[in-house]
Amino acid sequence: MTAVVDAPMEAPVGAPRKPPVWPVVLLILTVGLVSVTLGALVQHALSSWAYERAHAEYAAVQAVATDTADDYAALLERAELASTQVEELELVAAPADADPIALASLTDASDALASTLERAPDAELTPRLGIVEPDEHAGAPWDRYADAARLLEVRELRDGEVVELDSASSELSAARASAVDAREALFAALAASGEQALADHPSASHVARMDLRHAIDQSGGAWGHPKDSAGAFTATVAAIEQVRASHAAEEARRLEHPLRAEIEAFARSIAAGVELEFVWAYEVAGLSSDEWYSGTAEFMPDDDDGWGRISLTESIEREWHADENAKAVVVHEVGHTQVLRDECYAIFTAEPFGGDHEMWATAWAIGMGYDLPGAGIEAYGRPSDAQVDAAAGCR
Repeated sequence: MTAVVDAPMEAPVGAPRKPPVWPVVLLILTVGLVSVTLGALVQHALSSWAYERAHAEYAAVQAVATDTADDYAALLERAELASTQVEELELVAAPADADPIALASLTDASDALASTLERAPDAELTPRLGIVEPDEHAGAPWDRYADAARLLEVRELRDGEVVELDSASSELSAARASAVDAREALFAALAASGEQALADHPSASHVARMDLRHAIDQSGGAWGHPKDSAGAFTATVAAIEQVRASHAAEEARRLEHPLRAEIEAFARSIAAGVELEFVWAYEVAGLSSDEWYSGTAEFMPDDDDGWGRISLTESIEREWHADENAKAVVVHEVGHTQVLRDECYAIFTAEPFGGDHEMWATAWAIGMGYDLPGAGIEAYGRPSDAQVDAAAGCR
């Protein structure tokens, strides 16, 4: 009997073989993972690019909006200040009978500025929170896409705010400029009134005239009011009134004491332009009119070009035409004030005077032709010939 033995059968030559399953699955998974990874990288890159572009556009508009808001805030502050100033000015100008045309223009401009300020928007931009720099954005791609879209919306909002603030700035700037111009026009009219007061009231004292000049110029001396302010207006009106009152008082005094007016005119005629004021009294420097001719001179070099105040005893008025010594005293006092002149001050401070006030005034009076005891010789001694010759250089 033939034995049958199990043996593996060989596939026919050329027959197809079935490949293993696991390599194919691995390949599919690998390709899928690569596709997912590439897709994620692409989405990350695209979303980052979109956010960067949106952020750059937003940042540019935000910078413009910030500058616009800052400029508008500064303008708003200036406009509010100008409004307060013109309103305060109105309150003092109307009772002072200010120039009616200038005052009407000021009132209209003030009302227009106040109305513009009421309509003016705030200077604050609409707050926007949660905006981060591109390199700090840690969200998923879809978060970046969403935030990029939101940034574009904010950019449009900022554009609108810039347009609104620019329009408000133009209106507010024009209203403020009109108010400032009207205020300046009111002061220009007031200054013209002041100049006219100076021209119409020549007998006003030098101090009154000087104070008005400072008020017109809004500077110098003790002037301390802000320019074109209500305080400056009130002070200028008061200075004009003071000039008028001083002129009236001086004219009345001259009518009452015509000889004093003559003496003062003489003193001014030899003062070489130095402004002088006069005080008359029974007693000057402790010496009475019953026994002495007495005088003093004060000079104020720091007020404008300087000015002097001469005090004289009534005895000088009484003996003016009877005794040349009375006139010599006046010349001596005028001599004191000449040191206000630069060319004379240089002589006074140098040798042979060395700053000796009394020798200077006495020598100056002698040089003016008053070689008399009243020129200062009796009180202070006679100056040297060199001093008299030196003082003659001050004429």
